[in-house]
Amino acid sequence: MKSVSAALEAHLAEETTTLATCWRIARTDGVAFFFTDHDRDLDFEGNLYRASTGYSRTAIANDASLAVDNLDVEGVFDAAEITEQDLRAGLFDHAEVRVFLVNWSDLGQGALRMRRGWFGEVTLSEQGFFRTELRGMTQALSQRIGELYSPECRADLGDHRCRVPIAPPEITRDTSYAVGDIVRVVTAPAGPDPYENRIYRCTTAGTTDTVQPTYDTTPGVETIDGTAIFVAEESWTRSGEVTVVIDRASFEVLIDESRAIDGWFTGGVLTWSSGANAGRASEVRDWLESPGRITLFLPQPFAIAVGDRFEVYPGCDKRLATCTGRISNVLNFRGEPHLPGPDQFLRYPDAK
Repeated sequence: MKSVSAALEAHLAEETTTLATCWRIARTDGVAFFFTDHDRDLDFEGNLYRASTGYSRTAIANDASLAVDNLDVEGVFDAAEITEQDLRAGLFDHAEVRVFLVNWSDLGQGALRMRRGWFGEVTLSEQGFFRTELRGMTQALSQRIGELYSPECRADLGDHRCRVPIAPPEITRDTSYAVGDIVRVVTAPAGPDPYENRIYRCTTAGTTDTVQPTYDTTPGVETIDGTAIFVAEESWTRSGEVTVVIDRASFEVLIDESRAIDGWFTGGVLTWSSGANAGRASEVRDWLESPGRITLFLPQPFAIAVGDRFEVYPGCDKRLATCTGRISNVLNFRGEPHLPGPDQFLRYPDAK
């Protein structure tokens, strides 16, 4: 049962209607786009729905069952809105979509909500078309919500359960911080790495000054900021630069990380901060300390160039030994490595 205003309900009952479909697309990075299939732009609820981008879709069908209700969307590139670079970078993957109808001759009548869901993986054609599947809300019902016992950790490195500070927030002025809070501080604003591969842990609660003091980047050294005190630590996320390109998935880099033995970044995530692939994140398949070679699982959509910069953090194989030794985060380990397996339950006494 869909809820509409009385005026729009009356308009829908008329023999002739003036309806237009509107799409609101919100990417996971917070950027929103507004489109309509009307022949002119529509200003609805404070947002301008543009008619400049062409697209087509399959029919929208709804029923009372719990079956996954998907539809396909196809469109062409618009340089001002959806670009090939953003699509190839995966920025529109899993974007939230809301589809609704409006009476373009009287937008004050409100909207008829048709569909809400998420984009699946976006595919591109050589002719300049993009195609994606709009997955309905019942898609979430097919996903496993609960957890199973496992010897490996069920948390991902850096998430809210793991709590390893992969990318802590940037410090703000005149702000209160508690003991244990971790922040990043811009200490080299004109350099390629503004954070200089450092994070800072609050050891004395207090409020930061209105003007940033000069932070000491030496690990273990304190910096007094207002009434708060922070201690510098080595960051987990490191900034690097490509020095030799082998192909679109393998390259050699210059990176400052004394802990980066073979396999250190294996399973981690690399995010490009400059170059043709800027903004795209890819999982690291292999890391060799000498000669400093990174190999990604998937080739990048655009060619990698010498001088391209990136940020990368180490991987985690989710074993207790890794959490105890390399990461020193065993208190947040989310696995059961000592839980007896089925073989223990099936054991029986020796008949002899």
